Amino acid sequence: MKKVIAIVLVCVLAATALSACGGSNDTAPANSPANSPANSPANSPANSPVVAAAAPAPAESAAPAAAPAAAPADDFDTSRVIAVFTREEGSGTRDAFVSITGVGEDMYQEAVVISETNEILTKVEETDYAIGYVSVGSLNPGVKALSINGVLPSDATILDGSYELQRPFLVCVNSGSSQNELAQDFITYILSTEGQAIVGTKWTNPEGAVSHYEGGGMTGTLKVGGSTSVEPLMQSLRQAYLALNPGAEIEISGGGSGVGISEATSGVLDIGMSSRALRDNEREALTGFVIALDGVAVIVNPANPLNNITIEQVKEVFTGEITRWSAIG
Repeated sequence: MKKVIAIVLVCVLAATALSACGGSNDTAPANSPANSPANSPANSPANSPVVAAAAPAPAESAAPAAAPAAAPADDFDTSRVIAVFTREEGSGTRDAFVSITGVGEDMYQEAVVISETNEILTKVEETDYAIGYVSVGSLNPGVKALSINGVLPSDATILDGSYELQRPFLVCVNSGSSQNELAQDFITYILSTEGQAIVGTKWTNPEGAVSHYEGGGMTGTLKVGGSTSVEPLMQSLRQAYLALNPGAEIEISGGGSGVGISEATSGVLDIGMSSRALRDNEREALTGFVIALDGVAVIVNPANPLNNITIEQVKEVFTGEITRWSAIG
């Protein structure tokens, strides 16, 4: 009997010990679903401060990327005064421009006089309310050429005469002096198939038959100068010619058509460059050769929404009768 009582007592003590050890685990573990912050009512998404802090601030999440600036044309103020840029007297481009438009001797007194084609381009590119004029072959993406009476300059419109602002590019030599053999050969090259292919890259080829250049091996030095509108074309022709005649040298300078004509007459230059036709009195001393046809482009800043202008409006702008952009439709 005593043994049975002892066995029962041992079993009771063992059960008590096991119950005490299991009591430390009565609460669910911190990571159990019952105590998960995500599932606890106090820490639900609606109430959890941790979740709120992790979310991006409304202002930051809603803010779009920086919007691009409005197109310049949208901000163009047509009430602004027109900044007029013109070429200097003696420039062939100016001579052709004032003759065709009818500006004549009445150039606007407030017009800023510029003596280089590239400088006109730079001024118009940097000035939103500017207007000027340059050789079509000198145009670059920094400026915008306007249609004249609805016609843009192109090879076709220059050749058929529908683009009114056009003039010849020519070279001239003194008719009375002994002929410079190198000058003759260079002009032959310019008027050849090879030379006219270079002309046609940016300018309009004059009508007329051309033949292949059969020269080469020329030596000596040429002095060529004058029109800054013709100068970029002449530089390209020079480079191609010297590749065929490495023993020759050609020095090219600017100064304007007036300088090219006068210094070819006096013999300072072997070849003069002009962006206008020779006058009757100049033909007495000089022989001219038309090497290209060129339009005179009326240019504005790309910010200007204007795309077309009439010849009459061009005249009125450059004589000062129109002084604000609002006056041009």
